[in-house]
Amino acid sequence: MKSRVSRLVVIFFALIAAFAMSLSSCIRMGENSIKLPTNPVLTGGLGWAVVKESYVRLKESPAASAKDINHLRRGGVFRLDERELGPSDSGTGNQGSPEIWYKLEAEGTTGWARGEELDIYASQAQAEKAQAAYK
Repeated sequence: MKSRVSRLVVIFFALIAAFAMSLSSCIRMGENSIKLPTNPVLTGGLGWAVVKESYVRLKESPAASAKDINHLRRGGVFRLDERELGPSDSGTGNQGSPEIWYKLEAEGTTGWARGEELDIYASQAQAEKAQAAYK
């Protein structure tokens, strides 16, 4: 009888310990949000872009006030390397919501272009198919 009671006590304390551990794992500690990487690995990359404006300035950094380092012409197809939010300083004096910028390589120069000047596609084949409409 005594060994059966001691076994029940051990089981009871084991259940209490398991409950306490599961409860403590549910308590949030630290940050409440998750920061996602700039380059989504699970989707196979950022995709491909077709330049939809006649002339797009390729910038040194993701900001309208950054130095121009090259230019892109309408219908150009480029692989996107990175995505970043930049300040909304398009020269109007209004500080609105941040702009999305994409890093790409054009004629050996790596720089940043504003997302609103590009059409984004999931694959190179889709971008090249859409390219015909821009020329």
